Amino acid sequence: MENFKVTAEDGEYTIEPQENGTYRILQQGNKIGVVYAEPGDQGTQWRTMDELDDHLVMTIGEQITANNNK
Repeated sequence: MENFKVTAEDGEYTIEPQENGTYRILQQGNKIGVVYAEPGDQGTQWRTMDELDDHLVMTIGEQITANNNK
């Protein structure tokens, strides 16, 4: 799986897909957290165990989904 970039309101992030289904989030080469998808009542819900803003997690998750559906 190849790394790719996504853009949110506060900048550009590099996404590193991991073999276990999680995604490492890097900003300017520094790891800021990990996100993962969970099935929910309203479709896929993006989650993190790190101190990331919920809106940022949702935005990045939506872009990960779009990238994976190419």
